[in-house]
Amino acid sequence: MRSCVVLVLALLAGCTGVTVAHETDPALAAARAAGYRVVVAPFAVSAPADGFFGEALAPLGELLALEKSRELPMRDRLGRVVHDDVVAWLQQSEFEVVEPWHAATALAHAGIDADTARDPAQAARIAQVCGADGVLYGDVHRWNRDWWVLQSEVEVALRLELVDGGTQRSLFRTDRRETIGSGLTGGPTGYASAATEPIAGLRGSNLRTLTRSVARHAVADLNGGDLGNQPGPASPRLAVVALARLHDGPFRAGERVDVVAVGSPDCDVRFDLGRLRTAVPTQQTALHADPRGERATYVGHYVVAAADVAEGLPLECTIQRGNARRTVAVRYRWDGTVALAGAAR
Repeated sequence: MRSCVVLVLALLAGCTGVTVAHETDPALAAARAAGYRVVVAPFAVSAPADGFFGEALAPLGELLALEKSRELPMRDRLGRVVHDDVVAWLQQSEFEVVEPWHAATALAHAGIDADTARDPAQAARIAQVCGADGVLYGDVHRWNRDWWVLQSEVEVALRLELVDGGTQRSLFRTDRRETIGSGLTGGPTGYASAATEPIAGLRGSNLRTLTRSVARHAVADLNGGDLGNQPGPASPRLAVVALARLHDGPFRAGERVDVVAVGSPDCDVRFDLGRLRTAVPTQQTALHADPRGERATYVGHYVVAAADVAEGLPLECTIQRGNARRTVAVRYRWDGTVALAGAAR
């Protein structure tokens, strides 16, 4: 029996780990230092159906339903989750990043659908439409699980490619695969947990953590080194982002869109109404004592102009300490949208 266990351990050794291969054009470093502007195209998901997590585990399906639109197919939901993870990490890099909402709007107005946007041959057109220097493409080609009696493994693999919009040249490619093993190769189990630990390794939380990790490290490869600006425990945070006053129907010319936010004190807090009006400042109006630390209330407003006409605008707030280019700005989104009707009657 002992020899059988040793054999299984030998066969499964190495199930937890990282494999990565990437290549970089020498011109990328200079472009990055000059403020290279990147638009992130919709991601493809080519992970094989055998073992695909979204089809196998209901709890993970619920996780994705909470994070992204329920009406999308599971693979499209996954593509959007990983896409948004990559965008979030890119915003902590040396690159300038086109806001996803702006990119999606620009592509829709240009009549470019998701399949066309995923084609690297269209990089010049996509970059021009979105006002970017280059296009970052992604493909989630592993998002799977394997399970044996005494061992389970979850894995995520992501390919990224940055294509320059002016030259159509590939400036960067990476293929990163990360795995987490549970059971015999994933840590001590003992006799009592030998059967349950592999099943625990299939938790949706493990896969979500792995997905974020792959996205972060792939972007770090693109950035030429680790990201120095990841939000951490000391980063400023907001607990509340909302309209300060309820409003029926669209806001019209002369009316105020009042926004309130509550979070870390003595910070710079600004709000965006989609890409129509961005970086609208707020003021800290009150300070509150709390056992977990002081919290501040921030209030700001925007007066609607006659030319402001838009529906479904997302309301987002950013909070950061200081105004230096490399300080961390953390973004929060209100669970709702804003409509502006300007001078319409």
